[in-house]
Amino acid sequence: MSAVITLIQTTGAAIAAVPVGQVLRTASGIALLGGVAMVFRPLLVGIGRATVLTLRPRPPKAHLAEHH
Repeated sequence: MSAVITLIQTTGAAIAAVPVGQVLRTASGIALLGGVAMVFRPLLVGIGRATVLTLRPRPPKAHLAEHH
């Protein structure tokens, strides 16, 4: 039982050693980045699709018709 108590105390001390300001700043930054990504998601998806088409263009329709 004393091992569990020691583990809890050690974990509590490690959590207490983390500065609250740094945790709040990091959490705010992640939330802000997520919000910006949600707002600009259609733009980012379009850029991704354009990049894929640039690197690997679609075959022409005539070429596709020959195989079917």
